Amino acid sequence: MDYLVTFALLYVAIGAALFAHPASPALPDDFHWRNQIDVFRLTLPEVIAWPLALYRFGLTCLGR
Repeated sequence: MDYLVTFALLYVAIGAALFAHPASPALPDDFHWRNQIDVFRLTLPEVIAWPLALYRFGLTCLGR
């Protein structure tokens, strides 16, 4: 059970690191903790589906 919880937390952490960023152009208040909740909600689908996004990016880079 510990491994499953650890894997789930790592999965979300990697997705958040890759995809949970405010939209451009960034504003000074984007990095306030209250605004980060909105950013997390807006980017949640990308955070959950990050392996699919990396797979599609890899196919694009390989020209397929």
